[in-house]
Amino acid sequence: MPLNLRFTAKTLLLITFCFAVTSALYAQQEVHPIDAALDKCMDKNPSTQGMIGCIDEAFKKWDAELNKNYKALTLQLNPAQKAALLASQRKWLEYRDLEFKNIGAFYETMDGTMYRPMAASDRMEVVKKRALDLKGFLDILEMK
Repeated sequence: MPLNLRFTAKTLLLITFCFAVTSALYAQQEVHPIDAALDKCMDKNPSTQGMIGCIDEAFKKWDAELNKNYKALTLQLNPAQKAALLASQRKWLEYRDLEFKNIGAFYETMDGTMYRPMAASDRMEVVKKRALDLKGFLDILEMK
Protein backbone atom coordinates (compact mmCIF):
# COMPACT_ATOMS: atom_id res chain seq x y z
CA MET A 1 0.00 0.00 0.00
CA PRO A 2 1.68 3.24 -1.09
CA LEU A 3 2.11 5.96 1.48
CA ASN A 4 0.52 9.25 0.45
CA LEU A 5 2.84 12.05 1.55
CA ARG A 6 1.35 15.44 0.86
CA PHE A 7 3.02 18.28 2.59
CA THR A 8 1.68 21.79 2.73
CA ALA A 9 4.00 24.76 2.80
CA LYS A 10 3.27 25.15 6.53
CA THR A 11 4.19 21.52 7.19
CA LEU A 12 7.46 21.82 5.32
CA LEU A 13 8.25 25.06 7.11
CA LEU A 14 7.54 23.43 10.48
CA ILE A 15 9.76 20.44 9.65
CA THR A 16 12.56 22.75 8.51
CA PHE A 17 12.23 24.81 11.68
CA CYS A 18 12.39 21.68 13.87
CA PHE A 19 15.55 20.52 12.12
CA ALA A 20 17.11 23.96 12.51
CA VAL A 21 16.31 24.13 16.23
CA THR A 22 17.56 20.59 16.83
CA SER A 23 20.79 21.31 14.97
CA ALA A 24 21.32 24.54 16.89
CA LEU A 25 20.75 22.85 20.24
CA TYR A 26 23.09 20.02 19.34
CA ALA A 27 25.79 22.47 18.26
CA GLN A 28 25.48 24.38 21.56
CA GLN A 29 26.20 21.33 23.69
CA GLU A 30 29.52 21.87 25.36
CA VAL A 31 32.02 19.08 25.66
CA HIS A 32 32.91 18.44 29.28
CA PRO A 33 36.61 19.14 29.98
CA ILE A 34 37.15 15.51 31.04
CA ASP A 35 35.74 14.27 27.73
CA ALA A 36 37.82 16.82 25.81
CA ALA A 37 40.98 15.64 27.60
CA LEU A 38 40.05 12.02 26.88
CA ASP A 39 39.58 12.74 23.17
CA LYS A 40 42.89 14.60 23.00
CA CYS A 41 44.70 11.80 24.82
CA MET A 42 43.25 9.13 22.55
CA ASP A 43 44.19 11.16 19.46
CA LYS A 44 47.80 11.19 20.69
CA ASN A 45 47.95 7.44 21.35
CA PRO A 46 45.31 5.39 19.53
CA SER A 47 46.94 2.05 20.39
CA THR A 48 44.99 -0.37 22.58
CA GLN A 49 47.26 0.32 25.56
CA GLY A 50 47.14 4.04 24.87
CA MET A 51 43.34 4.08 24.74
CA ILE A 52 43.09 2.06 27.96
CA GLY A 53 45.49 4.45 29.69
CA CYS A 54 43.49 7.45 28.50
CA ILE A 55 40.19 5.91 29.58
CA ASP A 56 41.62 4.95 32.98
CA GLU A 57 42.76 8.54 33.51
CA ALA A 58 39.31 9.84 32.51
CA PHE A 59 37.72 7.28 34.84
CA LYS A 60 39.74 8.67 37.75
CA LYS A 61 38.73 12.21 36.85
CA TRP A 62 35.04 11.28 36.59
CA ASP A 63 35.26 9.50 39.95
CA ALA A 64 36.79 12.64 41.49
CA GLU A 65 34.04 14.72 39.84
CA LEU A 66 31.39 12.39 41.26
CA ASN A 67 32.83 12.72 44.78
CA LYS A 68 33.12 16.51 44.44
CA ASN A 69 29.49 16.79 43.31
CA TYR A 70 28.29 14.45 46.05
CA LYS A 71 30.04 16.47 48.77
CA ALA A 72 28.81 19.78 47.37
CA LEU A 73 25.27 18.44 47.19
CA THR A 74 25.27 17.21 50.80
CA LEU A 75 26.19 20.72 51.94
CA GLN A 76 23.05 22.17 50.35
CA LEU A 77 20.43 19.62 51.37
CA ASN A 78 18.17 19.51 54.39
CA PRO A 79 18.47 16.48 56.70
CA ALA A 80 15.72 14.46 54.96
CA GLN A 81 17.19 15.14 51.52
CA LYS A 82 20.68 14.30 52.76
CA ALA A 83 19.46 10.97 54.20
CA ALA A 84 17.74 10.13 50.90
CA LEU A 85 20.89 10.97 48.96
CA LEU A 86 23.03 8.86 51.28
CA ALA A 87 20.70 5.87 50.87
CA SER A 88 20.65 6.37 47.11
CA GLN A 89 24.43 6.64 46.92
CA ARG A 90 24.88 3.44 48.90
CA LYS A 91 22.55 1.59 46.53
CA TRP A 92 24.27 3.20 43.54
CA LEU A 93 27.63 1.88 44.79
CA GLU A 94 26.11 -1.61 44.93
CA TYR A 95 24.74 -1.12 41.40
CA ARG A 96 28.12 0.16 40.19
CA ASP A 97 29.96 -2.86 41.54
CA LEU A 98 27.45 -5.27 40.01
CA GLU A 99 27.51 -3.41 36.70
CA PHE A 100 31.32 -3.59 36.65
CA LYS A 101 31.08 -7.36 37.19
CA ASN A 102 28.53 -7.58 34.39
CA ILE A 103 30.74 -5.58 32.04
CA GLY A 104 33.74 -7.73 32.92
CA ALA A 105 31.83 -10.97 32.43
CA PHE A 106 30.50 -9.80 29.09
CA TYR A 107 33.78 -8.64 27.59
CA GLU A 108 35.98 -11.42 28.96
CA THR A 109 34.40 -13.83 26.48
CA MET A 110 35.29 -11.64 23.50
CA ASP A 111 38.34 -12.31 21.36
CA GLY A 112 40.32 -9.32 20.21
CA THR A 113 42.12 -6.43 21.83
CA MET A 114 39.47 -3.89 20.80
CA TYR A 115 37.17 -5.17 23.56
CA ARG A 116 39.53 -4.11 26.35
CA PRO A 117 39.12 -0.37 25.71
CA MET A 118 35.41 -0.93 25.16
CA ALA A 119 35.11 -2.53 28.61
CA ALA A 120 37.12 0.29 30.20
CA SER A 121 34.92 2.86 28.47
CA ASP A 122 31.72 1.17 29.62
CA ARG A 123 32.95 1.22 33.24
CA MET A 124 33.90 4.89 32.90
CA GLU A 125 30.44 5.73 31.50
CA VAL A 126 28.75 4.27 34.60
CA VAL A 127 30.69 6.65 36.85
CA LYS A 128 30.37 9.57 34.43
CA LYS A 129 26.58 9.24 34.37
CA ARG A 130 26.35 9.36 38.16
CA ALA A 131 28.70 12.35 38.32
CA LEU A 132 26.55 14.21 35.80
CA ASP A 133 23.32 13.20 37.55
CA LEU A 134 24.60 14.68 40.81
CA LYS A 135 25.77 17.78 38.97
CA GLY A 136 22.26 18.12 37.57
CA PHE A 137 20.86 18.26 41.11
CA LEU A 138 23.42 20.92 42.00
CA ASP A 139 22.44 22.94 38.92
CA ILE A 140 18.78 22.81 39.96
CA LEU A 141 19.64 24.08 43.45
CA GLU A 142 21.63 26.94 41.96
CA MET A 143 18.60 28.02 39.89
CA LYS A 144 16.28 28.49 42.85
